[in-house]
Order: sequence, then C-alpha cells, then structure tokens
Amino acid sequence: MNFLKNKKFLVAVALTALAGIALFSRRGQASLSKPVAGPGGQISQKTEPQIKQEVYTFKVEGFDEDRKVQWELKGESANVAFDKINIKDLTGIYYGDDATFTVFADRAVYNKNTQDIELKDNIVGKTSDGGEMVTDYAKWNAENEEITTDSYVIVKRQNIICMGRGLVTKPRLKWVTFRNEVEVDIAPDKKILCRGPFEIDHEKNMAIFNNNVKIIDKESQTFTDRLTVYLNPDTNEVERVVTEGNVRVVHRGDIEDMGKVSF
Repeated sequence: MNFLKNKKFLVAVALTALAGIALFSRRGQASLSKPVAGPGGQISQKTEPQIKQEVYTFKVEGFDEDRKVQWELKGESANVAFDKINIKDLTGIYYGDDATFTVFADRAVYNKNTQDIELKDNIVGKTSDGGEMVTDYAKWNAENEEITTDSYVIVKRQNIICMGRGLVTKPRLKWVTFRNEVEVDIAPDKKILCRGPFEIDHEKNMAIFNNNVKIIDKESQTFTDRLTVYLNPDTNEVERVVTEGNVRVVHRGDIEDMGKVSF
C-alpha cells in the first residue's frame, strides 16, 4: 500500500500544465513576481515570471499499474504556484486493501515533487472500519507513509478514545503512538493517564503506557512507571494488565506498594 508514493503507481496530476489546469477550472489568473528582499535587505528582481493559477473543482488522482485509482485529492478551490498546490476544503481518500481512509481539512498544501501533504484546520480522518482522528494540524509523509502532528489529537476506535499531544500513525489508524499528555478512556469503566510516550496496536491487541502512569477504575487507583494493557480481540475491552516499576495501589483508602503486578 503506497498512498501518494511515486514508486509504486503512476500519478496523474492534471495541474502540471496550464492545459491540464484548464480542464478543472472555470477561471484563472497569471501574475509576474514582485521585487523580493534578499539577504541584507537588498532588493532583487526575478526575471522569470511566476505563474499563479486559481483553480476550482480541483482533483488529483493516483493510479496503480492496472490503472486502478489508489488515492485522490479533491478541493473546492486551489491556488497553484510551481511545486505547491494550496487547497481549500480538502477531501482526501486512500483506497487500501482492507479499509478506506478519508480525511477532511479546511486547508491543505500538496507538494507535487514529494507528494507530501500539509493539513490545516478542522482535520477529521475516518476509516471505513470505524477509526477516527481529529486534530487541527497534521502532515502526510509519502516516503514513509505516516501521518504526524505535534498538536493535540483525538483518536477513536470502538470503545477506546485516546487523547494526547503529538502523534505518529498510519492511514488505517490501527497503530498509533502519542508523545505526551496522554489520556485514554476504555469503556466501560477505565481511564488511564500517562506522561508518555504511549502506543496502541489494534492488530496485536495491546497498548503500552510509559512514565507517571495512573489507572483509574470504579474501586481503585493504581500508579506505576509502565503499564501494558492486553485487549480482548473480540470486544476490545481490557483483558489483562501488567504494571512494572514503583507500583502503588490505592483501594478504599488503603495504600499498598508492590512490584510487578499482573491482573
């Protein structure tokens, strides 16, 4: 699966030539560059014109070797200048082997050379199998096929809601890593906090919390340095937990210090 990756499928970008742009646009404009302030405040005048194109009903697609669409980007409007396309009201769709990932954003910048995408404002990503991601800024890296952000982000799947700051994930949202300020709600009755990092892998049915971990349930609170949670593959509920390092359990007012604990 190579979303927006030049190596494995042919990219059809209709905006690489003005003739192609005209296919998608109802009006366009061109402008010459203005004098630019260089180092030391000196003004330099570029001799070559910059071509700027206003595009409406914008669409870019990528195909595999069988000419089947692998991904597409759509927008209500776009501004094209050299290797960058600034898109408004983006909808991006990745057609995976076992799931489709759709992302919406108010604004985006598509790099035609690297095929990377910078997403900005009101970003919502959804998978066809129930995953969801919400944030205000993210980047898609075509080379390693990862979505990253330093912003606060929420990821939901089934009965688990993960919140934190800083994220790395893949389009399917099956594997997610949060960097810090982590809070995870696991229905029906468990909340887990940690300083981070935190990793959850829904294919392996496990999650790992690191640093200043706090487990809150109906009757107790548990504090530890590291926590591994094993999930039931059918219900996605907590099946077993293993705590390691400086374990302290507070139960109905009683405090007990313990070593490695599995329950």
